[in-house]
Amino acid sequence: MKTKKISKSFIMNMILIILLLTILVLPKTSMEAAKNGLLLWFNVIIPTLFPFILLSNLIINTNIINYINYIFTGLMTRLFNLPGVAGYALITGLLSGYPVGAKITADLLNKKAINSTQAQYMLTFCNNASPMFIIGFIATGLLDNSRIGIFMLITIYAANLITAFIYRVIYGKNLPAVKKSTVKSKVNKSMNFSLFDDCIMNAITLIVKIGGYIIFFSIILNCFYLIPMKDSIIKNFLFSLIELSNGAKILVNCNSSIQVTFVLLCTLVSFGSFSVHAQTASVLADTKLNINKYILSKIINAVITFITALLITPLII
Repeated sequence: MKTKKISKSFIMNMILIILLLTILVLPKTSMEAAKNGLLLWFNVIIPTLFPFILLSNLIINTNIINYINYIFTGLMTRLFNLPGVAGYALITGLLSGYPVGAKITADLLNKKAINSTQAQYMLTFCNNASPMFIIGFIATGLLDNSRIGIFMLITIYAANLITAFIYRVIYGKNLPAVKKSTVKSKVNKSMNFSLFDDCIMNAITLIVKIGGYIIFFSIILNCFYLIPMKDSIIKNFLFSLIELSNGAKILVNCNSSIQVTFVLLCTLVSFGSFSVHAQTASVLADTKLNINKYILSKIINAVITFITALLITPLII
């Protein structure tokens, strides 16, 4: 165990030293990568994620969450054997994108609205890319084809649902029976300025963290491109796994057929990238949820998405 810890520490130290040397030797290139990451965060991430994070904080910390639990209990119990609040995490995670689904799951766990087994199961399908990112950023912005965005959305979300059902079987007996929900509140907070200020600060802290991860992984991606390697689809796909938004740009610009690009983009988005996993690990830091189990579920989800995308490619013209 001690040797493994030393080994991991040594690898991390070496990566940081290489990054520092790269910035010192190639300051202009590194600065350009950091600037691109910063602009992506400022122009895309803040406007799309901040409102969702703030509203989610307010909902979870007031009595509203109990009414949501009551509304979704029937559906979530039948489909996933989960309480109604899981429906809120699923829907908000789908609408707002990475890593909000994981953030809401962690918040619900900390508020004891769900237990750790339920939370670990929810992570397998509640943390996803948003329709705005898939249709707006990738399909319309990068591919200039909103029609493909619809097919991507169907492919990614269908594979996510399949993953959820697979993990329901895996977690099966460990999931407690869900009791019929009532609207009796366990959270007795009402809206006031103190609560609103706390929720704002929580949202700002998370959004700044996400920005830091995007910039950091944009610089890492830039360092990988300095490695002399023959250009290929495999190389481009492996590099795209480092950071999601820049990775999508790489796949769009790699001169592959639209069918190949479609399959690779769907697979990348369902996996999420290492930058997204780092963001997810950050929002789960205050819980005992296992990030390795989460990443394994995203790998399984990506494989299912890859197969699903291959089946749908004949429809892509």
